Amino acid sequence: MGESMKSIAFVIPFFGKFPKGFDLYLQSCGFNSTIDWIIFTDDRTTYNYPDNVKVNYCSFEDVCKRIREKFDFEVNLDRPYRLCEFKPTWGEVFANELKEYDFWGHCDIDLLWGDIRKFITDDIMDKYDKIGNQGHATLYRNTKEVNARYRHIPQNAPGYVESFSAKSPRAFDEWPMEMIYKELKIPYYMETIYAHLTKYEHNFHLGHFPKEDEYKNKRQVFTLSNGTLLRHYLEKNGELATQEFMYIHFWCRPMVYKTAATEQASYLIWSDCVDKQKHPVTVGQVNWLGRKHPIQFYAKSLWFNRHKLTWKRVIFNVRESIKRRMRSK
Repeated sequence: MGESMKSIAFVIPFFGKFPKGFDLYLQSCGFNSTIDWIIFTDDRTTYNYPDNVKVNYCSFEDVCKRIREKFDFEVNLDRPYRLCEFKPTWGEVFANELKEYDFWGHCDIDLLWGDIRKFITDDIMDKYDKIGNQGHATLYRNTKEVNARYRHIPQNAPGYVESFSAKSPRAFDEWPMEMIYKELKIPYYMETIYAHLTKYEHNFHLGHFPKEDEYKNKRQVFTLSNGTLLRHYLEKNGELATQEFMYIHFWCRPMVYKTAATEQASYLIWSDCVDKQKHPVTVGQVNWLGRKHPIQFYAKSLWFNRHKLTWKRVIFNVRESIKRRMRSK
């Protein structure tokens, strides 16, 4: 690590079996050799863990105990998924493991990393205590003051007591934390440096960009090659263009991994698939792979997410999809 480079560690408590494609996730971590990942898990499957990924084997109850010790009220930890609510507490809960780092973060594992340091520089870390506003990846400055900031009760969002004890999710790691920083008038870094794919869209769709960029969503694929993540899309004149991102977040997409992690480390990523990249991306390839038959995709997506879905959520997401299409016309 460079002499002046600030140290970063992401914390991942995960219990149950790691998903398909986890070996590719680990490889994408390995390409970011100046950043550490600290995993707490009960999955003892043999993986090729890079040197910068530290694994702590433990039970879900072990982590629950550490969390409960931090609070004088009853918290709801009835299943591992509930850990999402507690992500902003990792600076306190895992203080011992994080004591040597300048910044710590929480992140999901249904994503693939590009070149993190290219997007999160020391200049940015000098300026902001909080980098990002999404549950899938956010960093915090590792100080007692910042680590305890989640305990501030915002006026227009659920606070930590309500969120940690509630029976239903409050997404405390996202918009309530955002409201805390806004209410305290503390600036935070929220540039869109990631590719967050819209849930239940049959083609890849990035919904977090301005309307004038909507044409880029018509046809697009991604490549991940030796730590560089690129979006390949078509300009209005039909020419091929690229855009680099820090990571791509699949967010409940029914991805198929046609390849395991390989030394070649060049992958082509489209609608619902990750495969080896055998040739440079072309306009014809983007036109062909950048589209997916909606009925086929939705059937696959419903099956993939069958344990999470309710009719209310299905109807909501269908309506949102229709609204996005109307706005893009």
